[in-house]
Amino acid sequence: MTERPGELITWRAIGRVLLTGAAVWVLIESWEFWILLFMALIVAAAILPAARWADHYRVPRLVTVLGVYAAAALVVGVLGRFLFPALVEQGAQFVSQLPVLVEKGRTLLAHVIAWGARWDIPLPSLPNEGDSLKRLGEVLLANTLAVTRGAVGAVVGFFVVLVLAAYVVIDAEHIGRGLQNMLPPAHRQQAARAAGAALSRMGGYVRGQLVVSLSVGAVIAVGLALLGVPYWLLIGGVAAGLNVVPFLGSPAAAVLGILAALNISPTLALWAALVFWGANLLEAKLLVPQLVGRATGLHPLAVLVAILVGAKLAGIIGALIAVPLLAGAWEILRALYIEPREQA
Repeated sequence: MTERPGELITWRAIGRVLLTGAAVWVLIESWEFWILLFMALIVAAAILPAARWADHYRVPRLVTVLGVYAAAALVVGVLGRFLFPALVEQGAQFVSQLPVLVEKGRTLLAHVIAWGARWDIPLPSLPNEGDSLKRLGEVLLANTLAVTRGAVGAVVGFFVVLVLAAYVVIDAEHIGRGLQNMLPPAHRQQAARAAGAALSRMGGYVRGQLVVSLSVGAVIAVGLALLGVPYWLLIGGVAAGLNVVPFLGSPAAAVLGILAALNISPTLALWAALVFWGANLLEAKLLVPQLVGRATGLHPLAVLVAILVGAKLAGIIGALIAVPLLAGAWEILRALYIEPREQA
């Protein structure tokens, strides 16, 4: 008995819905793996230009990847050898002095609020405790550990990301051709251009943000050292480390730096605030537009929203990968949808 066309279409539609539902279920159940894969893809995108440059000199890509990893480990090791003891010492001193610094900051803020009330200037009330900041840190840590399955999982995931990124770099062209063959022939060339542009955006962001973070940390550390602010190396290191996530490093370091300077004198705290203002101006007006803005093409508001959403979903890891993933997704959307509509 021959089935009618309407019945065939209905069964096909049901089958597609079931397959789509199964695919979504698999993605949800394996979301930790996909985050690791996204991280590996971002790392690979940052290394690919070096690998392709080395191809011209017939250097095997495995050698290039191992060279990049070795160079990164060497930089971290050298910095750690010279800076780690000082960082540990300053960190211990800062933690021991933190209650005194916070109390002095609260006292000064109370005086400012009282002065504003006397002159009928509307100022925010003095918070009674830091529970909100503590809860925020706990949420970020909990979301991060949920992704990594704990501290041991974070270490294992780190090496998994490095291995996956190496495979992607070494076999990038073969992987690209395999994915292209899954598409209709008419769309393969356009998809290849979009994928190449997305990888370029993501890699450019990673390289640019690393340079920005190191530059901002160095400027803050040198500026505070020249002023004689204690814990200058620790504060500069915090700025460099946290600034890997945009909008986070400089404000967090500014709080620490101003509190440390305030322990000596309000005048020094004012000068320290000027150092942070100058570093923020350098970052916002020169470094980010030249090194990051051109690489991503994203509006700062889009970057901020991506970081907040990523932090909510996956803690610190989500905040780290949100911007490069958004940059890559935007490039794919622009190449496959926006530009064809504009040319039509």
